[in-house]
Amino acid sequence: MKLAVISFTRTGEGICEKLSKALSAAGADCPGYSGRKTGNAGSMLQPVSGTLSEWTGQQFAACDGLIFIGAAGIAVRLIAPYLKDKLTDPAVVVVDEAGQFAISLLSGHVGGANRLTEWIAKILDAVPVVTTSSDVRGRTAIDVWAVDHGLVLTDRKLAKEIAAALLDGETVGYFSDYPISQPEGTGYEADVVHRLNVWVTCRRQEAPGIFLRLIPKKLVLGIGCRRGTPGDVIETAVRETLEEHHLDIHGVSGVASIDLKKDEAGLLETATGLGIPFSTYSSEELAAVQGDFSESGFVRQVTGVGNVCERSALCCAGTGGRLIVKKQVHNGVTVAVAEKTGGK
Repeated sequence: MKLAVISFTRTGEGICEKLSKALSAAGADCPGYSGRKTGNAGSMLQPVSGTLSEWTGQQFAACDGLIFIGAAGIAVRLIAPYLKDKLTDPAVVVVDEAGQFAISLLSGHVGGANRLTEWIAKILDAVPVVTTSSDVRGRTAIDVWAVDHGLVLTDRKLAKEIAAALLDGETVGYFSDYPISQPEGTGYEADVVHRLNVWVTCRRQEAPGIFLRLIPKKLVLGIGCRRGTPGDVIETAVRETLEEHHLDIHGVSGVASIDLKKDEAGLLETATGLGIPFSTYSSEELAAVQGDFSESGFVRQVTGVGNVCERSALCCAGTGGRLIVKKQVHNGVTVAVAEKTGGK
């Protein structure tokens, strides 16, 4: 986690240094800065180069969280020009100069400001101030819960509607294709359809009712192709395979193939375009995978193993992985899909 903490007065510098040291010792990358034009001799704080507004803009773009030691109004004015979206803005926390209060100012849920506030409050023995409604009323916000569990939020408008319904005392149905427990606190009921519902799934099937789908990264693609196959041809094959089997591309966590393809430009381009890692396995590793696979004598002659896509998908899925889409052929590209069963 990349953080930055800044103070504006001599009084606040002690707190700034304390937080920088404590948060860095806990594993965060958290340099401390001084916004004073005349620094304090012997201070570990870095001076701000340029204007405070320029510094804020740079840190706002680069950090997961910003901590201001001083008046909340200063922080508000400094961050205002850089606010964009609750899903991308960093956490912003304000601490008063006396170190009595830590205030979650921005991105309390998705950005993690509420948790950062609690962390800072423990370090300073301060009072954490959190004002987001779901936290005040003891109801888990679905957006922060999704982020915590590595789930992709598919419909922000519906997520807001669910949040409002929970605050109004409405019960929301919870369904999951995976062993992921429902959000803590009141407001959710497992396996019972209500007016509004949450469904943790990689599937794209329609459901009878209003469902917010939260997509876990549970799918792995195994791919085989001829040398020189363009990346757009491979990506089209991937998208067609997923669409035909009603699987969401947001659930894909990796692409896999045989190590003979480790430098295959089209595969590398596809993985990069999807923003996921590309893994390769030796023919010996693929041959050791147990299962009922589609076999090709030609593929065996070229690679030393009778099937690349199905075996590599299972290799990448890890222990307990299962093949949910057997070999599909699209324009000379073979695609298989495996599903992870471990982890979140």
